[in-house]
Amino acid sequence: MRTLHSLVTVLALSFSTLGGCATTGAYDDVATAEDEAASAGKLALWQANDGQWHFHLKSGNGAILLTSEAYTSRTGAINGALSTLDNGVDPAQYKLSPATHGYVLHLVAGNNEVISFSQVYATRSSATRAITSCVRATTSYLDKREAVTTGARVAVEQGAESGQFHFNMFAKNGQIVVSSESYTTEAAAYNGAFAVQAEGQAASAYTVKANAAGTGFYFTVKANNGQIIGTSQQYTTRASAETAVTATMTLMPQISVL
Repeated sequence: MRTLHSLVTVLALSFSTLGGCATTGAYDDVATAEDEAASAGKLALWQANDGQWHFHLKSGNGAILLTSEAYTSRTGAINGALSTLDNGVDPAQYKLSPATHGYVLHLVAGNNEVISFSQVYATRSSATRAITSCVRATTSYLDKREAVTTGARVAVEQGAESGQFHFNMFAKNGQIVVSSESYTTEAAAYNGAFAVQAEGQAASAYTVKANAAGTGFYFTVKANNGQIIGTSQQYTTRASAETAVTATMTLMPQISVL
């Protein structure tokens, strides 16, 4: 679905006027378009001092285009970010509204619920042009993720029969190093991957175990609450499993989860 939307959006935008970044005031169409085209859009997930979770959608030049509401959990923020990716490729999903000192964009879902919003633009034309920037950022972000099929990465997949989601973490050589349990939602699976990335940087999170058949070894990754959130592949010796633990700890900070 996201890949299809991405391709359709590229065709649609090729017939439209190039738009701008989310800045209030003067706007340089050519410079901004070139800056945005230089790199893909970005998603930034972050936790505020009050413990609430948020996300930003950024343009290729790093300008913040869309901001989320506050969420009480990281899973909620991830779900909002995924909804932004699903809906942000469609210019029709952006609603332009008057604000106290200008205009603001709201990205809405199919049920008309607001997912994320822009800063205030001084003029209606600037806000309208920003829709193109938001669509471009979303499309280029999705295209970049679809293109990453090798190297260190996270892949979330949905089972065709069960409908459940799970994730695999890959090393730079393409080998799966950690796999997850099943999750009922895509957002929960991504949240699990974030948890493995965070907890998996500490040696205390790992336990090397012999398999039930006694023919090999594997390791698990535990969260702070003791729950197993990731399991490795099988290794022929305990030493190789322990070596894999060290390599996985080094790998974790290098992986971009979402």
